[in-house]
Amino acid sequence: MKHILPSFGLLVFPIVSGLAATAAAQSPTATALYVNDNATTGDVFTTAVGDDVTGNGTAAAPFSTVARALAAADLATQTIFIDAGTYSERVVLNKPVSLQGAGTATAQPASATIFDGGLLPAPTQTSEAGLLITVSGGTSNAPLTIADLTVQKYDFGIQAEGSSNQANLLLEDVEAMHNRRQGILWRSLGGVQHLTLRRVRAAYTAEGINSTTNGAGRGLFMVNGHKADILIEDGVFEMNRRGGIDINDGSVSGLIVRNNQFTQNGGGALVVLGAAGARNSNGSFTGIAALIEGNAIRNNASNGMELKSCTGTGQRGGAGSFVVRNNFITRTIGAPTTLSEDNAGLAFIDRDRDVIAVGGGINGDLTTGGAYVAGNTIRGYLADATSSSFNINGFGLVLEGAQNKVFGNVVAQCQLAVQVQDRPAASTGYTPFFDISRNGFVVSSGDSICGNRLDSCATALRTVNLANPVNASLNWLGASAATAVRGTTGTGGFVLTLGGPATSFAERSAFASTGLIDYSPFLGTRTDAAPAAGFQPSLNYLSVDLYSPQSAAETSLAEGLALVAENGTLNLAAAVYDESMSVTKNLTLSTDGPTTLRDLTLNGASKVLALGSSLTLSGSLTLTDGLLRTTAANMLTLTDQATASAGSSRSYVDGPLRKVGQQPFVFPLGKNGEWARLGISAPASATAAFTAEYAPAAYSTRTAAAPLSEVSQVEHWTLDGAGTTDAVSVRLHWENALRSGIDDFSSDLQVATFTGTEWETTGNGGLGGSLNVGSVVSGQTVSGRTIFTIGSLSAAVNPLSTELVEFTAEQPRPGAVDLEWTLAGETNTYGYAVERSSVGTAWQQVGFVASQGLTSQSRIYTFQDLSVQGLTQAFYRLRQTNAAGVARYSAVASVLLTGGPLATLTEAAEQFSVFPNPASHQVVLRLPASASNSVDVLLTDLSGRSVFRTGLLGGTERKLELPASLSGGVYLLHVQSAGFSGKPQRLVIQ
Repeated sequence: MKHILPSFGLLVFPIVSGLAATAAAQSPTATALYVNDNATTGDVFTTAVGDDVTGNGTAAAPFSTVARALAAADLATQTIFIDAGTYSERVVLNKPVSLQGAGTATAQPASATIFDGGLLPAPTQTSEAGLLITVSGGTSNAPLTIADLTVQKYDFGIQAEGSSNQANLLLEDVEAMHNRRQGILWRSLGGVQHLTLRRVRAAYTAEGINSTTNGAGRGLFMVNGHKADILIEDGVFEMNRRGGIDINDGSVSGLIVRNNQFTQNGGGALVVLGAAGARNSNGSFTGIAALIEGNAIRNNASNGMELKSCTGTGQRGGAGSFVVRNNFITRTIGAPTTLSEDNAGLAFIDRDRDVIAVGGGINGDLTTGGAYVAGNTIRGYLADATSSSFNINGFGLVLEGAQNKVFGNVVAQCQLAVQVQDRPAASTGYTPFFDISRNGFVVSSGDSICGNRLDSCATALRTVNLANPVNASLNWLGASAATAVRGTTGTGGFVLTLGGPATSFAERSAFASTGLIDYSPFLGTRTDAAPAAGFQPSLNYLSVDLYSPQSAAETSLAEGLALVAENGTLNLAAAVYDESMSVTKNLTLSTDGPTTLRDLTLNGASKVLALGSSLTLSGSLTLTDGLLRTTAANMLTLTDQATASAGSSRSYVDGPLRKVGQQPFVFPLGKNGEWARLGISAPASATAAFTAEYAPAAYSTRTAAAPLSEVSQVEHWTLDGAGTTDAVSVRLHWENALRSGIDDFSSDLQVATFTGTEWETTGNGGLGGSLNVGSVVSGQTVSGRTIFTIGSLSAAVNPLSTELVEFTAEQPRPGAVDLEWTLAGETNTYGYAVERSSVGTAWQQVGFVASQGLTSQSRIYTFQDLSVQGLTQAFYRLRQTNAAGVARYSAVASVLLTGGPLATLTEAAEQFSVFPNPASHQVVLRLPASASNSVDVLLTDLSGRSVFRTGLLGGTERKLELPASLSGGVYLLHVQSAGFSGKPQRLVIQ
């Protein structure tokens, strides 16, 4: 409502005898005048008691009233110093002169400047003001200041009668206490700008039997007109009968309310109407709407913050922004309150918009919405059972309007943590709405409520009568299980979607077809990741629910996968996810029940996807880069018709893998860096299930039954067909003949199976591949649970023991590379050809080392390559060719090469830089002046494997386009040219 207050007449003070003469004794150019009471106790400015008749306004002869000092003040007077004491006058500040007291009654009780009107609480009140401000103010460089004094026991402690514009005023270290109507009343129908209230205390307003029917009871009440650039900071507003701060009836821009304390006020702690940013002639915002931060609001009887018909941009700063951050709003925890109306810790609502223009404001044409609410803590808004039975409830946060953004807040121990609502205009009654009168209809859209901790509330998030979905991902919603968050059947959970009055507010299913809260992915833990204000969500554990509504095109699974932290856990609610999942980070994937995914791709170099629960795959498993780690309890099952890629030494299934169906299948297995596949022929039944696992070690028993002579001392496989009688043939793969101890690619190789006491051959049904990388298939079919390994009919032909234990390459000095390889034993005398490549693909022989003869003891060989000039990296492998001319190869060893032996110390110390880093598509190389026009650029993974190579021309800064085929990860970037060889730089590709 518009608040019209009685007019104040100027108080007339009598002219006493001798006044003119005394005034003449004061210097006409004095910048300061002094006032003192009739005592010198506690005085800090004056040395004598005050006297309006004999005093001249100096420190030695002060006046006894401010009115006398103001009468004596001229254009040169800047400040009136009011010494310690108690004054009963009613001051009218009608000149641009600052008032400086000696201290407040609370802060400086021994030397306080106190204006005491002597008015006691009474049902009938008047309109007396302790300090009435009618002056227009000061200047931007010298604001009119009122400081260090207490005003108490008037109707209005301090009153500004702003019928004309006021600007540049400062109230600092001022108290307004025990006043009968308002502590500070600022009427600004003519407008007020650049008003600062710093360390102001307004308390105990309209206490006792004082009437409240006239709107009395605010600590600070700013009404009418447009209020611009208002700063209220470090104040205390407590024990006021109606409210702490009420900025109402008109509009405001550039409002800052920060670091204040609001305690035990009888109504709302902070009320703001019509805040919006200042606008230019084009209607564009030029300043902020409001910044409300760092306030402590405790145990107030109504709303903590009631922000009415305010407009922001939904941004955390900048022109037009309305920001509420890092506030602490609480009631006594665990103490439900008997309420007569709905209460909220923070209500951002549409209300009293028509009052903006009626009160002389300028923001009535705007629309409610665009709040940015972050880092706040709201606790304890609970209604008791009786109140709740009448739909009178306690809310943490209530939102109306579009583009509201709510991030990183803690809302706990409230009935309803967050409610988003579209109320019909002029809504009345006791309903599931946050009911408050005099509202217009605004539509919620584009709201984001993310990264909050909504904890220990009966309802975490509720929408009422909405038409548009709310983005509410990444919140802690009170539970980590999807069934608790949205209810087993979509109702009765922590997130609720209610219809409007037309449906009697019926609850709708939270599922995608009817729900309006996009709650997935949601936080799996309430852990606060950092000590900053509010809540810093931990992305180490995220839960995904297929049934969640979606407010954007991206699925919740894709969103969760993108957002979960490296080495984090992504939990899938039990469902059938008909979509693809591509993993590029270290991750644990778990489920809370039977879950099926269509496609799974691993494409993260050196990354590991660990299953924390069993998972079913219905489409394809694609192993490009990275490991899939499973266990017997947490297994991956591929359904009938599902497929898997072959994998590689960089990507395989580390653990058991289960395949269902009647297709031939190759299990892409491995462990401890060794890739070792197992294949089966097609089972007869579509329901047949086989589980395979690889172990890179000899089985505990190696006793072989004739005609077998030897079984592998390197590896074995388990194939479990329990539950099916289908028999299949088995194919065992080796990826490195040297490691597997295979010397001869012939029928000597057998597929051996363990009977429980010894190994028997199932025959050789054929070979695949070659000596170096090949396979052998069983000659017989098998069923049930069986352990397999590679067998040999003659140990002299195929020893099946690891020969090459280690192979390394190092650069001892520029121009040379030392190679060393260690053998567990030597079973042939073929010797070792040393091959080198500069890119890891095209190979040439650079040397040969003859065998030292057969031995069962370990042996070390060495070779030095002196032909590496001009190379930046070298790759090496060993080739061994048998009598039949069939070759087998070792694993590859690589080494990064430094500059030539003539490189100077300055050249060696020079370095290049790369930016941006991390990068996605392009980087810029900044090279030293010594780099020639042409440079060679090599990109390797951390194992030294070359993944990209190119040449660049240009100056000291050169752009490098990164190939789109590169997967995300950490790489080493090498740059070399004539006269320059830089130290490799780590490059992170996103």
